Amino acid sequence: MNPELKLHSIVLSISTLLIFTIWTQFTNLISAHPFLSVIAAGLISLGIYRMLTLLLLGFFRKNPYVKKFILGPYYMEGTWIGFFVGHDSKIRLFAETFEQGINELVIKGKAFQEDGSYHGSWVSDNANINVKLGKLSYTYEADVIGNSFTNPGLARFDLERESNDKPPTRMIGFSSDIFNPAKLKAFEEKTSCSTDCESKFAFEKAKEIHQKYKKHI
Repeated sequence: MNPELKLHSIVLSISTLLIFTIWTQFTNLISAHPFLSVIAAGLISLGIYRMLTLLLLGFFRKNPYVKKFILGPYYMEGTWIGFFVGHDSKIRLFAETFEQGINELVIKGKAFQEDGSYHGSWVSDNANINVKLGKLSYTYEADVIGNSFTNPGLARFDLERESNDKPPTRMIGFSSDIFNPAKLKAFEEKTSCSTDCESKFAFEKAKEIHQKYKKHI
């Protein structure tokens, strides 16, 4: 079940229970004024449904546990850290933050050279998560220090997870720039559900992950 359908199913179930409970308290009024009761039922139902939707969306935005429950296997929000094999086989260490809503995923990445100096950044707001196939794909715009232009590209990753109904914790795949279309292999691991990522910590953590997984790609 996709996250939007899951959220509305929860709201509908709670709304039905509340409306039934309210209506059982007004059986005499319903019997005396059946026509007005139908109109009142419609207005009350819409009001309760809208109120519960806004309330649940508020919890969704502010509470990571609610967000994880609603998104289920789609849940990717947080900090992902890893490395990719760049052009001329140079290792680039990077960190990405995933900011996730019901139907959207914004990815912001920054990369470092092996000496810790800044290499560049990228951003994407059109990611697609296929939980059935266990794949993440998105286009991005990369802004590298050595280039005088912004380079669009495509990334595709295989998601690694405990089971099909669990959110991913690692992924392996590639990215490919439009103006330099070599496939650059990459590996990354989720390190936090927070999107706060300090550059020094990200670089040091990326070095650890590179040492741990470099033989895998």
